Amino acid sequence: MKTIFINPELQYMRAGWRIGIFVLIFSACSLVIGGPLVLLAKQFEVLKIAVVPTFATYVALTLATWITLRFVDKRPLYSVGLLFHGGWGKELFQGILLGAGMMTTIVIIFFAGGMITIEFRELEIGSIMLIFLNSAALYTVVGYGEELMFRGYILQVFAEGTNRLIAALTISILFAFAHAKNPNVSIFGLINVGLAGLWLSVAYYKTNALWLAIGLHISWNFFQGFVYSLPVSGTTSDKEQIGKAIVTGPEWLTGGTFGPEGGALATLMLIISIALIYKLDWFKSADGAWMYRNWVADRKQQLAQQSQEQVPVQS
Repeated sequence: MKTIFINPELQYMRAGWRIGIFVLIFSACSLVIGGPLVLLAKQFEVLKIAVVPTFATYVALTLATWITLRFVDKRPLYSVGLLFHGGWGKELFQGILLGAGMMTTIVIIFFAGGMITIEFRELEIGSIMLIFLNSAALYTVVGYGEELMFRGYILQVFAEGTNRLIAALTISILFAFAHAKNPNVSIFGLINVGLAGLWLSVAYYKTNALWLAIGLHISWNFFQGFVYSLPVSGTTSDKEQIGKAIVTGPEWLTGGTFGPEGGALATLMLIISIALIYKLDWFKSADGAWMYRNWVADRKQQLAQQSQEQVPVQS
């Protein structure tokens, strides 16, 4: 019965049980942090903007990740891919640059084909700055939170229990289903969201850290929503956008009201980006990045030493 819960080779709780415990801890943290926020939001209008409950959710997620790693896995928080190693800033910048380039390329193709018109609202500089700050805050929080949620503890522990491919495919499908109730959603859109999940998983696997994936996620959404005023996974809001993009090209190509993520151009960009991240040495694991295989080797060595110490000395 013990082997149902414990991996006998590593003397360590099996991945499935650890994921189950993490989900329970995250649920509890969400109640503790989100409950008071709901009450406060009823009293203060400023708390009703989207970034506030989103921020609270991901604070709860970070806390749950730390608690699970600290007391269940007995690993440091940075082992989930949040280590501020020497190259973390470079990885974040690489993600921001690549994500911005991908979305800009899509919009350039839209313009070249006469498929898009952007109508900017008449706004004062102060209003534009407020929208910019709200948009930057929201997309930064979402980029961090969704990566920690879908490429953090659950993906990594699932990969430990199965393998990287199975984990990436499974979590990417869950990532797509998480967007299934978005406005103007389409089957093609969900397929592309799932493909984006694979794209971001490859970014994590290549660097053994979340910074590249976080940068990709932030800039993809920010340039799509704030810079070009396009729908982001079907959603639009005057609080995050300074204009409105009118797309007239074929929906299968442009994504229509779901935004570029629902079209074939996004599919092409994602496939190209996956290949670039996988192949180019510009994207690589930084020195000092936490790696599961190194932890396994250390764990086996530790167990072997303990076993030798327990062997009785013959007189």
